[in-house]
Amino acid sequence: MKIYRLGKQGNLRSITLFHAMARLGYKGLVITEPADTYVSVGYFDKTEDIIDYQRCKSLNIPVIRREVGGGAVLLSQGQVFYQLILPRKQAPFKVEDAYRKFSKPVIETYRRLGVEVFYRPINDLVVKSGKKISGQGAADIGDSFVFVGNVLLRFDTKLMSELFKVQEEKFRDKLYKSLEENITWVERETGRSFSYQEAENILIEEFSKLIDFEGEGEINDQVVHLADELMKHMTSEEVLFEDTGRKHRFLKIREGVYVRNAVKKVKGGLLKAEIYVKENRVEDIRIYGDFTLIPKDAIKELEEELKGMNLDEVKFKVEDFLKKVDMPGVQLEDLLELLL
Repeated sequence: MKIYRLGKQGNLRSITLFHAMARLGYKGLVITEPADTYVSVGYFDKTEDIIDYQRCKSLNIPVIRREVGGGAVLLSQGQVFYQLILPRKQAPFKVEDAYRKFSKPVIETYRRLGVEVFYRPINDLVVKSGKKISGQGAADIGDSFVFVGNVLLRFDTKLMSELFKVQEEKFRDKLYKSLEENITWVERETGRSFSYQEAENILIEEFSKLIDFEGEGEINDQVVHLADELMKHMTSEEVLFEDTGRKHRFLKIREGVYVRNAVKKVKGGLLKAEIYVKENRVEDIRIYGDFTLIPKDAIKELEEELKGMNLDEVKFKVEDFLKKVDMPGVQLEDLLELLL
């Protein structure tokens, strides 16, 4: 296995090259950085549920569906990608064991850059405050196992909030605030700037303590050609909007933190909700809209009662609520679909 210093790559090659290399039998560690700004959705994601595709198009920000799991991410300059391509037999059988093993060089890289980072199952790296500083993914591609992630030197939470799918535009400011509170990066944590080259060198040193590499390698024109062909395929609407059967109840901000902005038209009017969940409990909630409720202040009482409640218990609280109020044209199923 070799080390591939691919540097800054455009045309989405910072993500398509490792897909092509795995298909063509390359093995080793790839380090690269995107020259462009784009959104990558996970293999199992339902794109239309989480990404505002039309807004991305209007901003000329491509969207690509990778063959690796994990959530939707904004990729741009200031992110150093590590992409490990291994023979399947050299990777742990359980994916979580692979995350734990291959996160170690990344954790040490962050430490050397001045940030104490910890692995949080299943695929996040977080700082002491709990903020996410890196997401990772793993998958089988061809005959290889791939483990990928990035070192966030810089990150644009404002732009990311513009690209998520929301039901009401006014919710974007709250989404941005949530991203700011739960995502961080090296420069933010240390107050120092680091170059791509510095991060690349440290990543290679730390991964080399775990894996014996046989020097450095280069890619040929066949890899680049295949990567560009894969880009056309992976950015096609047919692939982006393929139904994987997954339903996104909430937008994931980081592991354990989720938000939801929902709107539902029912016989009794228009129901709206904003929900913030942390560690599977309702941290904050607001229910509003155009509907009839007697007594009218009961919705505030419901909100207060739901705060701190485990998501699994919400259904029972809503059932009790509807027994005590008059909410014409609104059924239990309507409220549960809105909230959950």
